Amino acid sequence: MPPTVLCSTGPFYMLPVRQTLEAIAAAGYDGAEVMVTGEPDTQDGALLHAIGDDLGLTIPAIHAPFLVALLRVFTTNPLEKIKRSVGVAQAAGAPLIVVHPPFQWQRAFARWLKNDLDDFVLREDTTIAVENMFPLGMRGVGVPFYSATGIEHMKRYPFVVLDTSHLAVSGIDIMTALDEILDRLVHVHLSNNHGVGRDSHAPLTQGVLPIGTFLENLAAKEFAGTITLELDVRPWATDQAKLISFLKEQREYCLERLAAPAGA
Repeated sequence: MPPTVLCSTGPFYMLPVRQTLEAIAAAGYDGAEVMVTGEPDTQDGALLHAIGDDLGLTIPAIHAPFLVALLRVFTTNPLEKIKRSVGVAQAAGAPLIVVHPPFQWQRAFARWLKNDLDDFVLREDTTIAVENMFPLGMRGVGVPFYSATGIEHMKRYPFVVLDTSHLAVSGIDIMTALDEILDRLVHVHLSNNHGVGRDSHAPLTQGVLPIGTFLENLAAKEFAGTITLELDVRPWATDQAKLISFLKEQREYCLERLAAPAGA
């Protein structure tokens, strides 16, 4: 069974989530990954489910509010963020929650992920997958605030989300990462990167990453998880027609490469 291709609402922070989901549906996507933000509608799983039903969209994934800009959404406690995101996910019908790894100083959270995550997943019947992050730039130097930026760090977790743009910032080859982490890979955040040392979430064909080959390899390895296109949409955000056209073009490219023979 081929991977399911979704679109993330996260980069649409400038638009209400209902308008974002309308654009995603109009572009032909079957589903969306919803980022929980300070907007109340993103925190209401039943409402998200109802909007999805109206638009013919599923919501297979919820991204918990772990961005620095969302520090106080669902409290500052990472465990509380996860628990409340589980409520959103279950009401929305989403079997997957994306979380960020602990900061270096969040030792209690790191212990919980190591010792208690498996039991929590079984009890809640919701997969909690940890996303690879990247060193944060300070005065031109990458500082590893996050505890998981390398492949060896991600092997600590039973369920992993690979973000291709984050891999580029970390200087990690995306093909190597795929091979090394495939046994626990359940979800992909897909975008290109401009290669300038920061997270750019560029269009799939614009950047330094061989996204087409990566998609072909995913298909060849029979990856059956989900792929979310997580793309910077700011250039098109004020023009609904151009936004929908861009999202449709990106989805079609993704599906074409997933269907292409490896090495084509």
